[in-house]
Amino acid sequence: MRKYVEVFTRDHLPKLRDQLLFSGLTDHEIFMFIQYAQPYYMSLNRGSTARVENKFSHMTGLVFSGTAYLYSVDYNGNKSLLKTIRSGESSGTLYAMFDYYNTLVEIMAGEDCEILFIPPEPMFITEDSLASIQQKILVNMLASQRQVFLQISEHLACLSKRSIKGKFMHLLQIYCRRERSCEVDLPFSRDELANYLAVDRASLSRALGELKKAGIIEFKKSHFKLIETAEYHFD
Repeated sequence: MRKYVEVFTRDHLPKLRDQLLFSGLTDHEIFMFIQYAQPYYMSLNRGSTARVENKFSHMTGLVFSGTAYLYSVDYNGNKSLLKTIRSGESSGTLYAMFDYYNTLVEIMAGEDCEILFIPPEPMFITEDSLASIQQKILVNMLASQRQVFLQISEHLACLSKRSIKGKFMHLLQIYCRRERSCEVDLPFSRDELANYLAVDRASLSRALGELKKAGIIEFKKSHFKLIETAEYHFD
């Protein structure tokens, strides 16, 4: 872990500009904030892992390149997936991502990724010369927080269903409504989907097969089609 200013170049600006946290900021404003905030930087190659030390647990995390999986680690070393974080998503990629004070947290790179750890003080304690930049960032954080709450609500709604079929069908309908289409690509591998729904992968595969056999869905890998009904279709 090192200071981001040690590796920052202007080639990074397009990646940062695409993140919700820096939405609406010019390259110069992003550069000014990086210089002021002095965030920490982590780079992970695909498949590699890193533990988050306690001194970073209160910081805002921003995955600005690649994909990372955030796990909690229990007493026996067992891991539970907390969050899948993809660069550029407008969902909860940044607000208090590492705010797990009483949890041992581990990050695994789903693909090569770069992560910033931003201390809270540069965002919440006003500096006169950067006040307009800080205001934009706080507005962006509120927008991100709204997306986080929406994601949590959707996730809980899926988990509240008693059967695996019910969990999956609720998730599929969420994505269909969002895309206004009965054909969607779910942003999950089979393992990620099983983790998200808190079910065994083999049981999930069996449930998907039964739904397909019943003529309710069709699928190939992560592409799913919900068979339209009179009650459920899009024009």
